[in-house]
Amino acid sequence: MSMILTARALQIKTGNALRKLVLVKLADNANDQGESWPSVPYIAEQCEMSERSVQNHINALVEMGLVRIESRKSANGLNQSNIYHLRLNAAVVSGESPAPYGANPAGVSGANGSGTGAADSPGGATGSGSGAGAAPRISHDPVIDPDNKNINPVRGKAKSKTVMPENFAPSPEHADRAKSAGLDVQDEFGKFRDYHASKGTKFVDWNAGFNYWLSLAEEFKRAADSKNIDTTECAETFRKMFASSDWKPENRVQELVAKYKSRLGRMNEIAAQAAFRGYWKQATEQAAKEREAA
Repeated sequence: MSMILTARALQIKTGNALRKLVLVKLADNANDQGESWPSVPYIAEQCEMSERSVQNHINALVEMGLVRIESRKSANGLNQSNIYHLRLNAAVVSGESPAPYGANPAGVSGANGSGTGAADSPGGATGSGSGAGAAPRISHDPVIDPDNKNINPVRGKAKSKTVMPENFAPSPEHADRAKSAGLDVQDEFGKFRDYHASKGTKFVDWNAGFNYWLSLAEEFKRAADSKNIDTTECAETFRKMFASSDWKPENRVQELVAKYKSRLGRMNEIAAQAAFRGYWKQATEQAAKEREAA
């Protein structure tokens, strides 16, 4: 999980709330190099939308220049989950649509977004070959995120980022938040400390960083708590389903998930297992409703 990319994705305007949710989910599953490879069924389950909607939103993000898709196949030619390369560094965050893939936003020159004119291109900003001058300068307020290098001179010099101070510890506010979410604050702090020590992370505000960590931990716990399923039977059914072509369902839940066998067979094993857990949960709930109605 990349907290930096997730924070940046939360600030980007996509023009659609569900599209933004998909972008945030991709960022949440990405490494620090911006590479993310969750399966479409997994994203659909986590975002509570159809797989077709997920695919449509991902395609829209590609057109907006925020995502690049790298298709993969195994050695035997079977499809594997795509790798999504997130391109959030130069994204516009103040309401305008991001520039197309490979282009700079209007009014931004270079990687630092200094706002001194449109990006150079053959024939000038219009691309007509007439050598027209740069597009008018568009001003954007600084965005507060871990990698923001803009400094508003009116507000003075920005604080410097530092590694975690040796005496940094959870505050009473952190403890209260963790308790209300059913989390162990010391356990979460240990994970937070070890994760950022391994990455060499630097933050301006470590209190805010731990607050954000707790909010993610609460979200993950809530998702896990909602999956009250027999994980042993789920895993065993998944194994048997693909171990033998003669496998037959033994109960109603297995009958309901069996219809997804061909779809799961087109995924790699990790993606298929993640998707299968979602289908198993849905089947468990449906079977319970059928028993109540009987």
